[in-house]
Amino acid sequence: MFENMIKKLQGWYSRADGRVLFSVSLVLLLLSSGFLYYNMGRERGAKEEGEWFLKGLTLRGGNQLTAEVPLDMEIVPREIESEFRDRGIESEVRESRSATERRLEIRTGVDTTEDDIINVLGDIGIEIEDYSFNKVSPALAEGFWEQSRLALVAAFVFMGVVVFFVFREAAPFIAIIYAVSVDMIAVLAIMQLLQIPLTLASFAGLLLVIGYSVDSDVVLVTRVMKRKKGSIDERTFSAMKTNVAMMITTFSALFVLYIATTAQALREVAIVLMIALAIDFLSTWFGNASIIRWWVER
Repeated sequence: MFENMIKKLQGWYSRADGRVLFSVSLVLLLLSSGFLYYNMGRERGAKEEGEWFLKGLTLRGGNQLTAEVPLDMEIVPREIESEFRDRGIESEVRESRSATERRLEIRTGVDTTEDDIINVLGDIGIEIEDYSFNKVSPALAEGFWEQSRLALVAAFVFMGVVVFFVFREAAPFIAIIYAVSVDMIAVLAIMQLLQIPLTLASFAGLLLVIGYSVDSDVVLVTRVMKRKKGSIDERTFSAMKTNVAMMITTFSALFVLYIATTAQALREVAIVLMIALAIDFLSTWFGNASIIRWWVER
């Protein structure tokens, strides 16, 4: 089945115009950038207006109560948020499930106390006993935000330096930088579209996105440019076959992790990487591959 799928993909890909293929990744980049720009101007509240990304507790500051709730309890996060809003409390309510556990997470501003949250839940019929309460000051959150951005920029810069010194040609350097940029911007845009906040955990996922994207791009560039055996199409699809196998196995492992745990940090890393796997296929085989094939064929 896998071989037949690759053969069909190879036949279609070989006949397609390289400029059309490249335009797919370019449209994805432009749409993602446009959505992030739109997201910046969209008002979510006085404290987040004018920001590119929805930030989580660790990067914004505030309080968070995490409670275990029965699997059969009826919970509607939007209704809980509405109840908090009616009392003048801005909140963000999320639930997570695994095969054996269910958790409710409620994030509020720094002025809201632990008792305030528990009282609101009690008033709407949600009684909790086993819970934890965490508090992050805005100053500490700002420090995390600055350090996270620095780490992301540093990872991107060092990745570019290594790629340049390994290949020492303009085409592979530009192609890989382009593909990684598409991955990062598109993943961030989809995170905002799905209301997945940026946290320290999701930032770790973004760093892993850079690593995975470079891996798939390096496999492509090495097979097409360094190997001489076979036609360009044969070399390209040798790399694609390897990349698709990597993508399927990695996605399967991440999917199991996502559904098997209620640990929010692990779920955030897993969902960010699953989104990145799908985006990387487009950026690598519609963007990077088009540039490399043109460079070799010129």
